[in-house]
Amino acid sequence: MWGWVTPFWRQLVVAGAVFGLVALLPAVAGVRTTSAAHAYKVPGTTAKGVVTYMLRNPFPGDHGGAFANIRPKYKLSVSSRSSGGLCRAKSVDIDIRFVITLPEARDIKRMSAKTQSAWRSFAAFARRHEETHRQSYIGCANSFVTAAKREKAESCHALDARIRRMFEQAKRDCEARQSAFDRQQRHIVPGLALFNMAGY
Repeated sequence: MWGWVTPFWRQLVVAGAVFGLVALLPAVAGVRTTSAAHAYKVPGTTAKGVVTYMLRNPFPGDHGGAFANIRPKYKLSVSSRSSGGLCRAKSVDIDIRFVITLPEARDIKRMSAKTQSAWRSFAAFARRHEETHRQSYIGCANSFVTAAKREKAESCHALDARIRRMFEQAKRDCEARQSAFDRQQRHIVPGLALFNMAGY
């Protein structure tokens, strides 16, 4: 989820060593995920050419121009029942569809071996970055479902409304978590071989 706008380094973000700190989190019962992959095609045969293209024609990300992006789309379902004068959640289900966009070199076969290597390293970096975000979103959903199942109210209508408010807050909190992760990583990109070769 790299948001890059002018000035370039202000929002330049990529994951580095922290990739290894985010465990591959399985979804808990009630959280289901699917993913759709899209390509952000980048023309050019030199490091400077591909980097210049990405800077001038970035992918339209959620927070400005980007080199890669992930968008979660949610569907929440809540089922509840009353017992003993209180309503409790019988099930809380979230379906998340991730749309992941990653950079793809259009002219990679025409690049030199050195440029190909630098591009592949950059592309792998981008893929790990977005996978880190995906796992973080799943972690947020897991936490929400666990918390929502503990809720109770005097009526099922009130419970449903409360859980849906909790869900909206959980999504906001999760986006803040993604932004914080990005801010921590913004210094990584200038050190990548592709950008060094391009003179950035």
